[in-house]
Amino acid sequence: MPEQLIIGFNPMSAANKVAYYGNQIRSRVLWLVVAMIVCVWIWLWQRQSMSGSDTGLLFGAGLLYSLIWLGVAIVNWSRAKSALSAISPGVAAAVDRQGMWLAGVGMAWPEIAQVAIAPGRFGGSPNLSVKRVDGHVSKISVADLDVAPGTIDAAVRSYSNGTQSIDTSRLGN
Repeated sequence: MPEQLIIGFNPMSAANKVAYYGNQIRSRVLWLVVAMIVCVWIWLWQRQSMSGSDTGLLFGAGLLYSLIWLGVAIVNWSRAKSALSAISPGVAAAVDRQGMWLAGVGMAWPEIAQVAIAPGRFGGSPNLSVKRVDGHVSKISVADLDVAPGTIDAAVRSYSNGTQSIDTSRLGN
C-alpha cells in the first residue's frame, strides 16, 4: 500500500465554467441587440399613437430585462475567472497515516472531528471539508480535485484505521 494519497488540483471544471459564462455573455449581448431592434421596430410602427411615457416604458421594460441577465452573466463569468485563477498547480490535499493535509492546513487524526462532503453555495460543486476538534474548518471544492470522492473516502478509512470516513449525510442521499 502506498504511504500516502496525494490529491492534485484539476482546473478543467473551472475552465469549463469560464468558457460557459463567456458564451452566456455573448448570447446575452445578442439578445440585447435583438431586444433593441424589436423595441425600435415597435416604436417606428406605433410612434404616432405612443406617448413619451409609453415609449420610455417600452424601451425600459424591453431592454432592462436583457441588461439584468447580461449583468448576471458578467458577474458569474467574473466569479468563474477568479475561481480559475485561484487554482494553482500542485497538491490540493494529502492523506497518510499521520493525518490529512487540506488547503494548506495539516491535521493529525486525533485532531480531526469530522471529514465531510457538503453541498456548495448557490448550487455550486460540493465541498470536501475537514473539521478539527477545536472547530476550525478547512474546505475545498470537489470539482477542483483530480481524485474522486470515493477514492478519498477509501484512503481516509484506511489511513485512519477506520476511525474516520467521509460523511455525506448533508448531500441528502
